[in-house]
Amino acid sequence: MMSTLTKNKYNQLSKEELIQLLEAQDNREKANAGNSFTEASNIKRIISEVLVLLFNEEQQPIEKAMSLLMNFFDADWGYVAIFEKDGRTAYFPCEVMSRWVEVPKENHSELTDETIPWIMKTVKSGRDIVMCSMDDLPPEAEVDKKLLEFQGLKSMLMIPLSFHNRIQGFIGFDSVRVQRSWTSTEMEDLHIIASIFSLIIERKETQASLEESRKHLAELSTKFKQFFNNLPIGVELYDSEGYLIDINEADVRIFGSTRKDLLGVNLFENPAVPKKLLKNVRSGRAFSFPLVYDFSIIQNSSYYPSAFVDQIKYLQVKGISLNDPEFGRVGYLLIISDNTDVQIKAEQTRNNLAILKAVLLSGRSIVGEYSVEEDELYIDPVLNDHSSPNHLFNYLKTHNYLSIQELWNLGRFSEIPTNNMEPLLQVVRGDIDSCSFVCKMFVQEVPTWIRINAQAHKINKDGHPSKVVCYITDITGEKQLEEKLQQARDESRRNELEMQKAREADKLKSTFLANMSHEIRTPLNAIVGFSGIIAEMDNVEEKEEYVKIINKNCDLLLRLITDILDFSKIESGVMDYSLADVNIKEICSEQYKVHSLKVQEGVTMVCDLDALPDKILYTDPKRVTQVISNLLSNAIKFTEQGFITLSYSVREDHVLFEISDTGIGISPAHVEAIFERFTKINSFRQGTGLGLSICKTIVKALRGEIGVDSTPGKGSKFWFTLPCK
Repeated sequence: MMSTLTKNKYNQLSKEELIQLLEAQDNREKANAGNSFTEASNIKRIISEVLVLLFNEEQQPIEKAMSLLMNFFDADWGYVAIFEKDGRTAYFPCEVMSRWVEVPKENHSELTDETIPWIMKTVKSGRDIVMCSMDDLPPEAEVDKKLLEFQGLKSMLMIPLSFHNRIQGFIGFDSVRVQRSWTSTEMEDLHIIASIFSLIIERKETQASLEESRKHLAELSTKFKQFFNNLPIGVELYDSEGYLIDINEADVRIFGSTRKDLLGVNLFENPAVPKKLLKNVRSGRAFSFPLVYDFSIIQNSSYYPSAFVDQIKYLQVKGISLNDPEFGRVGYLLIISDNTDVQIKAEQTRNNLAILKAVLLSGRSIVGEYSVEEDELYIDPVLNDHSSPNHLFNYLKTHNYLSIQELWNLGRFSEIPTNNMEPLLQVVRGDIDSCSFVCKMFVQEVPTWIRINAQAHKINKDGHPSKVVCYITDITGEKQLEEKLQQARDESRRNELEMQKAREADKLKSTFLANMSHEIRTPLNAIVGFSGIIAEMDNVEEKEEYVKIINKNCDLLLRLITDILDFSKIESGVMDYSLADVNIKEICSEQYKVHSLKVQEGVTMVCDLDALPDKILYTDPKRVTQVISNLLSNAIKFTEQGFITLSYSVREDHVLFEISDTGIGISPAHVEAIFERFTKINSFRQGTGLGLSICKTIVKALRGEIGVDSTPGKGSKFWFTLPCK
């Protein structure tokens, strides 16, 4: 026969309540006479022994308890089966056998929804299975019956195990020698035993979860230390009195010393820092200031030993005081950037500009007089008696009588459209009184840039000039200087952009520091707080809830540190990629299973794996997994109702991945900046603001594209592509 019990009424009882129930039941049965009392007493004795084994922290208590029960009920198999997380498979954490059984039950067949569908469905519904004979199995148990007959069973009993507020497995006893029946009293007692087993298993899983949390904390501590040491900027941590208690490698390099020599120095006794700035640090407010750091002062004061002697560094110092609500000021955190190279480049640029200005004031010139009637330009050797490396000027002084045509030939005006002699011709014709223009002349193929200032002189009766004075200046150097000046301006612009980027980086670092101080402290406070509380609690349900909170905050903190480490690698240029052939369907399947467990109530994770094509890509499986995980985590974070869908499709030369949700969506104002560093569209949600920036960097490195389509209030669709080859 099959039991029709649908619920074990003892599942919600504590250890003390179960023992009291057994004592009361024992007292009632003592009032009965005859063999029934003797049989009940034996059952109670066995149950008492089981309780002693299970609650006295013995080695393998469940196995020992199962052996006692199996022998008492004259069964051949006793086992505890627990469902896997998918609920479709059962494994055996405990199995005991009599001498009549040679092969363990787990070796006969894997217990799944396919091999024993009726048993799995019946147990999950909370009903007992009591079969005195295999012939009692219903018609719908035809598949189950084949396996049970193969195992040689004649009778069997299965009682559901419930913990964590749902059916998690079952306890069973099988017989292979004789057909066996169970009385209602035995079933009542076995229900109590099943409840005791549920309590023990639940306690063991809770202890395992606590161990896992401690392991997470250790991993986070190691990763944070790696992040701290790998930062490209200096980081210093002082206690409340100003003594240096921790420092990273970048800061050690900035000050040319060793970690051993620097630890223990007092910030407020540093002779190279003005007292006014130190007073600002001690005030407790966030601070930021430039600092000209003179190492000769450090050397003379023996504040600490340094490899830098008589050197000056230009530093940018930012920081905050660390305050605790209970203990007040606990220390100071300083971020130090070395801007010495930028400062030196800026000084060099200023020096170059000063030199160029001085060169512009030292022009070289000659003076000539043009006779309109004789068509001759005369260069007076007396007035122009100075040596010059200029080929043109030496030619003009040697050939001191030149016609307009000869000047035309020197300037190649017919060959070079940009050369224009028309202003001088206008003065010669009397159209204008004076002119100033620039042209290029060639002597022995050597070009010379000149500026000609022409002034009409000795005007005759008809109003036309008979003489024109020409002041010719060699501006070749000026032209060259103009080119250099333009280069200097370009360099200045580049340096200005670099300075602007440096200032923006400082601002981002300040934002990053304030954000991380909050983001890391929040889950840490939760982990530390609830870890302390859980050790003093007896209530199993509250313990389980607190363990979930601790695990959630551990995962959050691990994700934060992972994002920060990846960002640090990207900033340092050490982000590594390992390419290999990978089945993207397997990656999507794995991420779908992992994140399906994380969605909020009221949200369904959708991924039609059967409809997705198999596709092998030559890419980095770890980084692709990271991108999909980040996008799914964001969708889960911002979706409270509806669906989250993961899919991909194979296009002509690439694969398109899409993660859609019915969350809050993104406004058009935020869409353009959503992939930038430290961008958060909702400051009340936890996170670094680095996840999407990291995703963009990874996708670009893998020769793909990434983007988002979103409608506020309706949801978002993030997509990225990877090349097929």
